[in-house]
Amino acid sequence: MRTPQPTAVSKLKTSILNTALTTHYECWFNPPSVISGGVEGPTGRNATTGLLPTSRSDEDYTLSCIEASLPGTSLATAELTNDHTGITERHVHRRQYDTTASFTFLVDRNYKQIQLFETWIGYIVNEQNSASPNYFYRVNFPRQYQTIIQIKKFERDYKQASLEYRFLNAYPISINAMPVTYEAAQTLKCTVNFNFSRYITNATRANEVSYPILGDADSSEFVAGNTASTNAGAQESAAFDNAALNATLNN
Repeated sequence: MRTPQPTAVSKLKTSILNTALTTHYECWFNPPSVISGGVEGPTGRNATTGLLPTSRSDEDYTLSCIEASLPGTSLATAELTNDHTGITERHVHRRQYDTTASFTFLVDRNYKQIQLFETWIGYIVNEQNSASPNYFYRVNFPRQYQTIIQIKKFERDYKQASLEYRFLNAYPISINAMPVTYEAAQTLKCTVNFNFSRYITNATRANEVSYPILGDADSSEFVAGNTASTNAGAQESAAFDNAALNATLNN
């Protein structure tokens, strides 16, 4: 065991005092082109498509995003109680991701943040602005409205290492209620919750695995995370199958 030792202040400045700050980040939402084309722009409505074109870039929504959360994750385990007397074991069988990611925006006087996500959600269900009592809608295919959302966390000097999270197959699942009131005036904020399948990040090193990965023909032979040097479980299973086969043939 290490004994307590005096530590210089200069060493503390480069270790526990050199902390990351929460106020330096960027979020990129990459809405499908058909979505951004339906958001109100500086010019009039297109006579052919009926959409309101826009020249605004995703940077507008990046700068107005005042709050976001780096994603959380957990491991699901299976409980084993009969392998060893008096001992309960828990073995991992699945990695789980947060079901939603929330982003809060400052709404400008043109309400373009609300327009973007209302248009996006409306496109998902392919809805029309109709008050007909026989109104119905048909949901679009996932590939048409899903995208990749990115969160990049950096520090004040922009030179040190940064963290980047990419949410795959993301789309807005809900918009929180936005109360308006005659009380003291406050900035209108819009909170949008996104659903996603999983995320990938440069915070995890990719190691080459020692066993083939099943999947697409062009899939990478690398996976994210610290992987075992040998596929011990598969080797043990194969040895057991070979032993059982030899015993059957000998009998």
